[in-house]
Amino acid sequence: MSGPAEKHPKRWRWRFEWLCQTALENSVGWLPGPLVFRLGESLGWLVWKCLPQRRKTVLRNLRIAFCGEHDLPELRRIAQATFQRTGGNLFSAARTARLAPAKLGSVIQIENLELLEQALAEGKGVVLLLSHMGNWELLSRIVHLFPPGAKTGAFYRPLNNPLLNEDVLRRRQADGTRMFSKRDNPHLVAGFLRTGGIVGILADQRVGAPGELVRFFGRLTRASPLPSLLARRSKSSVLALSLTTVTDGRWSARFVAMESANTTDGCMVTLEKAMQHAALDVFWLQERWKVYLEPDFTIRDWLGTQTHGCGKPHRALVWLSDAPHGWRLPEAWTHPDVIYEAVIEPGQALPAWLPDTTAVHRAPRGANRATLHKLIAAMDLTAALPVDYIVTCDATPALTKASRGECIPLVSLAN
Repeated sequence: MSGPAEKHPKRWRWRFEWLCQTALENSVGWLPGPLVFRLGESLGWLVWKCLPQRRKTVLRNLRIAFCGEHDLPELRRIAQATFQRTGGNLFSAARTARLAPAKLGSVIQIENLELLEQALAEGKGVVLLLSHMGNWELLSRIVHLFPPGAKTGAFYRPLNNPLLNEDVLRRRQADGTRMFSKRDNPHLVAGFLRTGGIVGILADQRVGAPGELVRFFGRLTRASPLPSLLARRSKSSVLALSLTTVTDGRWSARFVAMESANTTDGCMVTLEKAMQHAALDVFWLQERWKVYLEPDFTIRDWLGTQTHGCGKPHRALVWLSDAPHGWRLPEAWTHPDVIYEAVIEPGQALPAWLPDTTAVHRAPRGANRATLHKLIAAMDLTAALPVDYIVTCDATPALTKASRGECIPLVSLAN
């Protein structure tokens, strides 16, 4: 049990974070919006230079999302520009958080408000699919630009700092937004929708095994079924919203109508269309297509047992150069959506249980971490799509650390 001595430093840290955030908001509030945005871009550039792990995460996301559309040098250029755009958007959020409602129209415009008006006219509410895109803190404030009388609600995840969390909740509620927690009963939210309310849900977030299998940007992954579930229960319309940077310190919001069936897959297709309006504005710093695997939770558990049609397959390295001789990949770790590539010792023949068409990489047995780090990085770049995971038997510490350094999950199975 935590005692007073343990809680005291945490309270001081919360207060320090709150003071820093408050000081930042007060400071940038006096500066012109375009200047604040450019300062944020400069900070984003510094983050790009200083955080190589995040660079790898962003590049991996872009390689999946835009596979076949851009070559690697162009994707690297987009990745750097993404850091700068994200810095500008996040820094600007500190300024727009306290902007007077009357001034919101000077920093954000809604292009096709008629789509929302038509959906609201049906009287059954609107599920609004949102993503971490642009200055997304503005999304909680554009209620001031919605049709008069529109009721808005939004799901939120409480911040770890209770002081900052209290501030955020107070502001959003002051703007007229009803806040729903993930612990709230879905029937409560559905009831709000049935009265004609608008409920915004950040639908691009990464979820674990409880999520529903869908394709997102052509890649099989898992997504929250909540938006489609709420829309079906309340018979509500579904719209997505993109938030695009028009110029330094100014944004444009645009609604995207759902054209496919009201399912989780349909929601993700609609959200994808919204995000494609401006790839640089998307927050790519979280690894969206991460696979959740453990020795007792196989790729079949994560991707299911069906092929789910064509799309962008996963890549897996079957690491045999350090595995016990004679070891082979268990049947439970095979899946039709995964392309398997073999990593074997120099001079070693491809095992008979792997197809002759299998891509082969070479790595010496017992290599140190630095060598393995370079080899894995090179293997990752031999195809347009990135390597999603490595599977082996009794992984060496050097391989474990090298894969972690390349942000690639490693599954070590027992012999």
